[in-house]
Amino acid sequence: MISVGSPEKLSAFLEANPMVPRDRIFVDDSDGYSVFKAMGFGLLGERIPKDAMSLNLKPPGIDMGSWISWITNIMKLSPIKGELGVPEGVRLLGGTLVVVDGRIVFASADRVPGDYPSPSKVLDEVEERLRA
Repeated sequence: MISVGSPEKLSAFLEANPMVPRDRIFVDDSDGYSVFKAMGFGLLGERIPKDAMSLNLKPPGIDMGSWISWITNIMKLSPIKGELGVPEGVRLLGGTLVVVDGRIVFASADRVPGDYPSPSKVLDEVEERLRA
């Protein structure tokens, strides 16, 4: 997993989410988030999907305690570098990549926040591609 932020914000995230293995998550703290952008992900508001009204957006499936933790940690974890307005790091969209033996076997870029493939779809497609 890769996100935008800083090593300090990653440490704060991992403290709040101890189930995430430290050796499986990285942050891009480069100027302009060049590593993150190299993956081909866009910015919120940059492109409006033609089918935006039909997207099946899903809120995270978390319990009330997790929501409270998120609310209390949002500013501490947000990728803000002192910009005015909505910071670029907050506007960056993400995606889903699966890398096996150094080869990308699945890639999906989020068109808007919450537009991500279901884990079962990802696993099915990865298994199919690995069989080919």
